[in-house]
Amino acid sequence: MGLKDIKIDISYETQFSKTYLLEEFYIPVLEQSYKYYRIAGYFNSTALSIASKGIEGLIHNNGKMFLLISPKISLEDLRVIEQCNEINESSKLYNDLYSVEFANDNLRALAWMLKNNKLEIKIAVGRNLENTLFHEKIGIFFDTDNQAISFSGSINETASAWLNNIEEFKVFKSWVPGQLEYLNIDYNRFLQYWDNKKENIAKVYDLPSAVKNEIIKHAPSDINELKIMHRYQRERNKPVLKFFPHQIRAIEKWFQSGNSLLMEMATGTGKTRTAIGCLLKKISDKKRLLTIIATPQNTLSRQWLLDFKNLNVPVDRTAIIDGTNHNWRKDLALMLLDLATDKITTGVVFTTHDTSSSNDFISLIKDNQYDTEMLYICDEVHAVGAAQQRKALLQEYKYRIGLSATPERMFDEEGTTLIRDYFGKDSFEFTIYEALHTINEITGKPFLNQYKYFPVFVRLNEDEMKNYKSLTKRVAYMLNLKKKKDKDFDESALQRLYDQRADILKNAEEKINMLAKLVSKIEPQNIYDTIVFVTEKQMDQCLSLLANKQIKRAKITEEESATKKVNMMGETERQSIISAFARRELQVILGIKCLDEGIDIMNARVAILMASTTNPREFIQRVGRVIRPAPNKDISIIYDMIVLPDDESSIGILEKEARRAYQIAVNAINYEDVRLKFEEKGVILDADKY
Repeated sequence: MGLKDIKIDISYETQFSKTYLLEEFYIPVLEQSYKYYRIAGYFNSTALSIASKGIEGLIHNNGKMFLLISPKISLEDLRVIEQCNEINESSKLYNDLYSVEFANDNLRALAWMLKNNKLEIKIAVGRNLENTLFHEKIGIFFDTDNQAISFSGSINETASAWLNNIEEFKVFKSWVPGQLEYLNIDYNRFLQYWDNKKENIAKVYDLPSAVKNEIIKHAPSDINELKIMHRYQRERNKPVLKFFPHQIRAIEKWFQSGNSLLMEMATGTGKTRTAIGCLLKKISDKKRLLTIIATPQNTLSRQWLLDFKNLNVPVDRTAIIDGTNHNWRKDLALMLLDLATDKITTGVVFTTHDTSSSNDFISLIKDNQYDTEMLYICDEVHAVGAAQQRKALLQEYKYRIGLSATPERMFDEEGTTLIRDYFGKDSFEFTIYEALHTINEITGKPFLNQYKYFPVFVRLNEDEMKNYKSLTKRVAYMLNLKKKKDKDFDESALQRLYDQRADILKNAEEKINMLAKLVSKIEPQNIYDTIVFVTEKQMDQCLSLLANKQIKRAKITEEESATKKVNMMGETERQSIISAFARRELQVILGIKCLDEGIDIMNARVAILMASTTNPREFIQRVGRVIRPAPNKDISIIYDMIVLPDDESSIGILEKEARRAYQIAVNAINYEDVRLKFEEKGVILDADKY
């Protein structure tokens, strides 16, 4: 469920019952939100009781509320606040904000939110206290899919406003064409006020600590003690998750295989939910269980954590255990201790391959396991075949699930064999072909979006071709030494030659010109939902090209932090870029390798492959970024830049490129057209060959 699943009208007014606005709009919207930004003109504390009717949903979603209020305030109160002095109980402001009976469960929930940094309150005062009223009234809600709605109109944050007054307000939705611009105006206005950047209109102050401290005295130690959370406690004890037939088959095969299995499932076919289905069955055993979920990067770990919360997976404790948490060693040790002493029965650790293969992590697991059973879920499992990361494959993990669309490690038979041996050699497969031809019973459409594939042919310039041929001769010389088992043969030197030659193809100068032609052909104003995969060398040139065409763009590389919080929603730099892309504030994202694995960008529909290796995992993952289904998503489009040889002596270039083209094109709805185009270039796309 999310905001898009609620019936939300374009406007509301108090024309029906007293509770119409609450029951039809405010409560259901809050229950699906995890961020709520509110500017209220007039405010008094009775509104907290009204707001809290949907607050339990916000708490359940691990949400946060930002409240900017404008209570009536005296000149003396203002002077005290400006001088950062403590406000006292005789103050009018103190009495206005604290005139509530905190025996009420709803209000105690809000006190808990304030105490646990799930609620922030600031005070706005008109620039001229005696003559100017701060009268803005805006609300913005975000759900966990980064869909948003805003409302603006006459309504204040008071009980009488929601229940008794004649009120009216308009609603704007991020997913409705033409409304995002108005929503962004509301959101940006809130941020400007909150950050005190509209000083000509109003001055914004933090909530006085005396008031805050008095309120949080009434917060419960455990939010689940409150009656308002009981329905979520019931859900927590009886999670209801539905699975598709292929997911059910995967879960059954996991049990038949002794709780250890590789799941080779195409991107977007529900690997996460399938693994959670296995976990739920183990939880039903009612034994102590620690689950370790390891991913290539923290962004994916947090995506898993969010999925656990959205699906209401019934575990006693979760923790992010990686370098972004400076206390991860202490947190992991405490979770293991609490499991051993029966303080908790189930714990889940969201970590990275780097952390889970570190000496400290391994020591903590081995030294503190006792008789706690352990389930190891390895996402993008191919990564753990590397020399360092394979240390994470502990024998202490009795139950094992390996997840990847492509678990094979190219040019690393040893690493691939190690992975398959560890997860039991058997596997469950659900391929791209199956996903494209199996109907999702909920949507009535295939599990993956149908797509068209367009090879875009480019040529090397004279210098590039000359360098490529020179490197090819050197490669041939080294291969001859290898064949003769000559003592001068150097494997690492040969690999460097391969890499240098591949870089020439990846960075062919004409690719930049071809991108310019593609953009002009599509028309810049119509380019949205597009990911361009580039090399580090191409990045700046592509950014400049898009900037010159006034296309809104951003890059995601290793430089864009996956941990640094950058906005009011608590998003990291990468998350903020992806959210802006989902809201269509950005038209194009340019990525290097960090976009290849696992990150959900549901609205992405067009991929431009400027540079690809011969590694199937890379281009399959990249295709997977844009063929995930989403509402109102048409046929996906993939442009792939293919380098042509300049003569028969370099025909091997096209053979290498054709290998990739075939594996992408074979599942495209325009495969026959692609095959004919390659035949015109002298290459037959053949299943037996590729």
